[in-house]
Amino acid sequence: MKRLFDIIKYLALRFDRYFGTNIKESGGRIYRPILRFLSPIRRVIDPLFVRFCYRTGICKARTLKLHIGCGWKHFNGYINIDLWITDATDLICDVTRLPWPENAVEVIESYHVIEHISHRRIREALMDWHRVLIPGGKLILECPHFDEAVKEYLSGNVDRLINIFGRQRSYGDAHLYGYTPQRLSLLLEDIGFGNIQEGIPQSSQSLDEPSFRIECTKNT
Repeated sequence: MKRLFDIIKYLALRFDRYFGTNIKESGGRIYRPILRFLSPIRRVIDPLFVRFCYRTGICKARTLKLHIGCGWKHFNGYINIDLWITDATDLICDVTRLPWPENAVEVIESYHVIEHISHRRIREALMDWHRVLIPGGKLILECPHFDEAVKEYLSGNVDRLINIFGRQRSYGDAHLYGYTPQRLSLLLEDIGFGNIQEGIPQSSQSLDEPSFRIECTKNT
């Protein structure tokens, strides 16, 4: 399975570097539009490819590690997933609908992603992540601490408005909902996660805004 993703990534990066980076280095402004054009195509093809591999038996059954919403940060040993193509991505797909079968994933890590998912879809997304995890599989989430950001804004820190609403630099970059450890823990427990614990944030975003970390496991 990992080798198949390596092949996909190799071909995608070769295409990207030939048609994208070369143009970018020449001073053109076509690079980002090219990625925006390719990303929706990969968003359809990549999940179909994963499902095809599992249904045909090409992929041998083994547990995986997923880094959901990787952006430009690549985790070695993980399948790095995002909505848009970057140098870090292995797979492009809608992160609320993962293409893997049930009980296929050992660990899911996601940093500053869930706040970009509509409150109308977050339960659906977390239920899908729960579905693909093996019993006892681990979920690690970090996201902005909404209440703390609001408190700091009301105390005069105007920059917290960006942390509350998102930078909105592109599609998907707005914050669509706010969480606290308590609110998120209740949601996770209701979905079927247990051993829910709050930890110290470790992502780089936590340096710029109030954040929190939740670690939990899929109930067996």
